[in-house]
Amino acid sequence: MTGWDAAGATPEQTAGGCGPECEQALGRLFAYVDRELEPVDAEQVRQHIEDCRPCLDEIAVETMLKELVKRCCQDKAPADLRVKIHAQLTTLRVTRTV
Repeated sequence: MTGWDAAGATPEQTAGGCGPECEQALGRLFAYVDRELEPVDAEQVRQHIEDCRPCLDEIAVETMLKELVKRCCQDKAPADLRVKIHAQLTTLRVTRTV
């Protein structure tokens, strides 16, 4: 049994979260919601949240929060911001390689 095998979790862990499987899933929650996980890791998180109501509820909250921020933050950044960021990143790269 792996740390991701929710079928092996106790009823308390599945119903109330807080098992090692939940810690692993919640630790990857933001990356999962942002679709930044490798496919294998994303599948493990997906399988866990299908069987774990507290983690499913947590991901629902995070997903709603992300959508809310997306809808509320439609302002465009100033045109010169991209130039400033690019200049700063270039400076950081030059400093690190020297």
